[in-house]
Amino acid sequence: MNHDASAALLDTVQQHVANGLPLRIVGGNSKSFLGRVSESAEEMTTLSVAEHRGVTNYEPTELVMSARSGTPLSLVIDTLKQSGQQLPFDPPQLPGATLGGTLACGLSGPVRPYCGAVRDHTLGTRVISGKGEDLAFGGEVMKNVAGYDVSRVQIGAYGTLGVLLDVSLKVLPLPETTRTLAFEQSEHDCSAMVKLARHFLPVTGAALIGSRRYIRLAGSDAGVQAAASELGGDAVDDAPWDALRDFTHTFFQDERPTWRISVADYTPKLAIPDDKDGSPASVLYDWGGAQRWVKTTLPAQEIFALAASANGHATRFSSASVGDATHQPIEGVAARLQTQLRTSFDPQRLLNRGRFHPELDT
Repeated sequence: MNHDASAALLDTVQQHVANGLPLRIVGGNSKSFLGRVSESAEEMTTLSVAEHRGVTNYEPTELVMSARSGTPLSLVIDTLKQSGQQLPFDPPQLPGATLGGTLACGLSGPVRPYCGAVRDHTLGTRVISGKGEDLAFGGEVMKNVAGYDVSRVQIGAYGTLGVLLDVSLKVLPLPETTRTLAFEQSEHDCSAMVKLARHFLPVTGAALIGSRRYIRLAGSDAGVQAAASELGGDAVDDAPWDALRDFTHTFFQDERPTWRISVADYTPKLAIPDDKDGSPASVLYDWGGAQRWVKTTLPAQEIFALAASANGHATRFSSASVGDATHQPIEGVAARLQTQLRTSFDPQRLLNRGRFHPELDT
């Protein structure tokens, strides 16, 4: 069902801006486990964009789709698939997920290092700022205006820079063929995946799970066949890509908190201390070694210090208690720039206050 709820959403935001009252933005609420739980979360008014939905423009020949933020992600994916196309960043298909929530959290699947992140395929956005302004940035063309790309800073900002109303995305054709190869590999040894990234092969996924390395190839029949012959390995039917993308792999069933540590792919094995009960941390390597999923009960500050020592950053990917840290703190120049940006869009810090980098909320 198509429904334009932008006027009602704008009116609600403007009322809260006038009264200085914070808002908690939700779509399908499928990613409520992400981000910090603010001490004042229960006092916030919930602003749902779920009824603001529908594909507003789709031109398969132009490789562009525009849709409202509350549009179910499943509808977007199915619509594209009917025309033999896809979202290039292959986002997690969580139950109830909306397009707006996916972009607000900046989520991409295992294909991200090879085809680009969410923001790389974002052409334009329309948002309601924390000043109660209805703003539009970018457009529906692949060549955007030069300068500060405001539409893309909304991606991954967890709604703190505006309530997403509409988005325009670049889409791509589905590959002609997809094949997954498996290899035996020493645990924690990402060297083979790192070397692979330096070759011109149609790789769209590289993961190390325990002592088994998985490589996904996608493209033309001839290209995939040639690459598979060059790499060797065993063709497998139990490819892990959907389970990694949607956090349903058995790795994620471990009851300990889940952390994502982002580092350079060539970073050696991280020296993660054992839990207090002596249990070793569990680690799964995705993105060719650049994304490391970690299961551990270590305190957040220890995780952040570990990530920083490897010139990376960490994000908690499981539900946290009220006030628990969930994102690597931002400091220095980056903190000043992010603070200025947030002040430009939401000077009163009314939108999703406390959920994303609360150190910028002051």
